[in-house]
Amino acid sequence: MSLEEILEEENLGIEVLHPGGLEITRELAELCGINEKSKVLDVACGTGETACFLAETFGCEVVGVDASPLMIEKAKNKAKMRGLEGKTTFILADAHKLPFPDNTFDVVISECTLCLLNKEVIEGWKKLFEQAGLVDVVVIDKSHLIPEWMKEMRKEVGIIGELKIFLKILRKEGLKGLKNAWESMKIFESPYTGYVIIVGRKPAR
Repeated sequence: MSLEEILEEENLGIEVLHPGGLEITRELAELCGINEKSKVLDVACGTGETACFLAETFGCEVVGVDASPLMIEKAKNKAKMRGLEGKTTFILADAHKLPFPDNTFDVVISECTLCLLNKEVIEGWKKLFEQAGLVDVVVIDKSHLIPEWMKEMRKEVGIIGELKIFLKILRKEGLKGLKNAWESMKIFESPYTGYVIIVGRKPAR
C-alpha cells in the first residue's frame, strides 16, 4: 500500500508532503520568478496546498492536476474555503498526458513527484533538463532537510495516526504489507537518498 493511497483514505492532518514545507515552495517560486502575472501548472498537486499557497502569496493563477479524484476533490474544497476559486483550478489528469497545448503556462512545477532522488543521478537529471532544451538549469541540494522532515511527519501523524496506518495495512495486506511499508520508509534514512530543487527555463525567443 503506497503512501499516496494511505493519505487519500485517511485524514492524517498532513498537507505538505516534502521536506522544508512551504518555505521550500517559496524558494522554488522565487527561483522560477513567479509573480501576479504568472500562470502556473502544478503537476501532481495533491490536496492543493502548494497551489493555494502560491495563489495567496504571489497572486498568480494556478492550475493543479492530479491522477487521484479524491485529491482533486480535497484541493477544490480547500480553495473554496480559502476564497481562491478565482485564482485556482484543479483538473483530474495524468501527468504523462497533460491536456494542455504548448506554451499554456509560464511556469511548471512538480514538487513531491520528482524531488526525492538517488544522489548519484542528480547530475543526470540536470543533463536531462538541458537536453530537453532548458537553459540556466540550477540544482540545489536540500538533502540535509530530510531527517528533520521525518521527525515532523511523525509528530504530525502522532501515535493515533500511526496506529491507523498500521491497522489499515495489516487489514489490507497482512504482515507482508507491514514489512514492505517498513522497508519503504527506510529509503528516507538512506545516505543515498537526496532531496533537490531543479529549476530551468526556456530560452528567450
